[in-house]
Amino acid sequence: MEDVVPSLERASVDYSQKIAHLLAKQDDLENRSRRNNVRIVGVPEKVEGSNPTEYFETWAGDTFGKETLTPLFAVERAHRVPTRPLPPGAPPRPVLMKILHYRDRDILLRKAREQPDLTIGGQRVSLFPDYSMEVQKRRSRFMDIKRRLRSLNIPYSMLFPARLRVVALGRTNFFDDTKEALRWVYSHENRLRNADPQANDD
Repeated sequence: MEDVVPSLERASVDYSQKIAHLLAKQDDLENRSRRNNVRIVGVPEKVEGSNPTEYFETWAGDTFGKETLTPLFAVERAHRVPTRPLPPGAPPRPVLMKILHYRDRDILLRKAREQPDLTIGGQRVSLFPDYSMEVQKRRSRFMDIKRRLRSLNIPYSMLFPARLRVVALGRTNFFDDTKEALRWVYSHENRLRNADPQANDD
């Protein structure tokens, strides 16, 4: 046992490192496959009818202006997630749009940030990039700090995969840890309240 256990421990550490590497690679590949996707939250159920791809392509062109999009603009496909309807009373399922060209995807997201009153079927909707569950979990940890920054009118943005960038007090700050970001905000709160407000980019 004394001869066998050390080799098993070394093998266990080696396998753990390989598994972590493979999981990171898998997550990276998944996010790359989602690069042209746009997630729409708040769309009333069944408003898209029997052809969601055509409906959301027309909506995007009419809402943001076809002249602002590239000549290649097209929605390759659009569908609800999950595919099965939720129980009565549940919020509407998000819609995923796969955009043909990545430039149009970036334009849609940028224009959506500039128009906070977007609606579909009479309901307010929001557009977001589409990320893997792992990246979404990491980004969700910054919800409280982003809410705090918005209340102070401090511009910020989220860098991929989950890094907060805050522009305030004459400099740009980067945070990978939520606790560190909160400490920074609380330590500069009085000065941040008097800072010049700028538009958020999230």
